[in-house]
Amino acid sequence: MIDSKYRSVEIETKYVEVDGVRYAYRELGPAQPVDATPLVFLHRFRGTLDDWDPAFVDAMAAERHVILFSDAAVGSSTGVPATSVDEKARNAASFVRALGLGSVDVLGFSMGGFVAQAIAMAAPELVRKVVLIGTGPGGNAETDPPTDIVFEIALKPEYAFEDVRYLFFAEGRDAETQAYIERHALRTDREPPVSEETIQAMVGLILDYMGGKTDHFARLAELRQPALIINGDDDHFFPLKNEWLLYRELPNAQLAIYPQAGHAPHQQHPETVAAQVNRFLGAQDAEASR
Repeated sequence: MIDSKYRSVEIETKYVEVDGVRYAYRELGPAQPVDATPLVFLHRFRGTLDDWDPAFVDAMAAERHVILFSDAAVGSSTGVPATSVDEKARNAASFVRALGLGSVDVLGFSMGGFVAQAIAMAAPELVRKVVLIGTGPGGNAETDPPTDIVFEIALKPEYAFEDVRYLFFAEGRDAETQAYIERHALRTDREPPVSEETIQAMVGLILDYMGGKTDHFARLAELRQPALIINGDDDHFFPLKNEWLLYRELPNAQLAIYPQAGHAPHQQHPETVAAQVNRFLGAQDAEASR
């Protein structure tokens, strides 16, 4: 056993097979079962099951059943890498159905937020509520691009301290960056890193999505489930204007912007963001709408 106060760094990796693909996942929930809709986490670019912040996962799992999902060809999941956001959404829907779950909430971080939007639109009967962290809408003439160097840094084989700080945290938030790095290192039974083939497939689908080559922005009005959008005001991937556009287009959304926070506010303020998400998921649908 790992000497850690975080249960999520100790939970085993499980697998479920769907159409010849073995999907890796981890699940964690309250000590006593609760009557709450399960929450499926959808990972970021280059993210594996290991990259979710243990402090955030544990805080979420204190109140509900949390399932961390690894898409095809990510980490120890088998199969071939998805080449579009919609394909990723189909994979996630197949995974949820394979677990025998009739309805779930979805939480997508960054690229996972693209997938969360897509699955909510494509399979509305499967998704009750949507949480979008550090993400944005599909690109169009109104959306702003990321900073010039963000993808150059994101594609580095290994991230130095300053890379992690730039990508995920706000300027000057060195203490929070170091705390996350230390939490991230707690798990020793780790997933394989994302392969170069999968990275390139992810890059392609991200560029298509953010570059306006898909119809996701035009279809946002179809996403009628209650949605909570969370971001920091110092996000190098998704300028703040894009969050307002996403909020404007979604019929039933709330927007929370964390000051002096970066792309990953749930890593900079894990307990605070988890409390907000749990309140949103626990509220009645009428209360979750604006």
